[in-house]
Amino acid sequence: MTEAVVVRNEGGHTRRVGRAGLATIEQMAADGRSLATIAKQLRVAESTFRDIRKRQPEVEEAINRGYAAMEDELVDGLMARFRKGILDPKDKGAVTTAIFLLKTRRGYEGTKVPTHITINQDNRTQTISLPSAMDMETYMQRVTSGKAEPIPG
Repeated sequence: MTEAVVVRNEGGHTRRVGRAGLATIEQMAADGRSLATIAKQLRVAESTFRDIRKRQPEVEEAINRGYAAMEDELVDGLMARFRKGILDPKDKGAVTTAIFLLKTRRGYEGTKVPTHITINQDNRTQTISLPSAMDMETYMQRVTSGKAEPIPG
């Protein structure tokens, strides 16, 4: 006999997801389905699904594995699109694809001035804080007030 996707626990008040349900959850997440849609497919209320996720860590793990698989597939497709585009000078979409990947995968923010740089090397993390940009008037006020040394030049 095959185990049900969602099983009612002894006493009937709580439910748990069985092995078949874990496979369903992982596949649906890999297909990009929302948590609400996954709950509906399992035939449980969203609040019940939230409770199950809290009680059963393996459910959250299945969701994370599925979403990771979806993300990897999307990135693979975007990288292929980018690599094809950089070989074709007429293809303007390659630049857009590269910017999108940088923003979503690497935290690149484009036009924002970074406030710090983090360097990870040899299992050590170093953070370098960068000064904020100043207009000339603010800079001159700081220099003349004695709060900052002028840059030798």
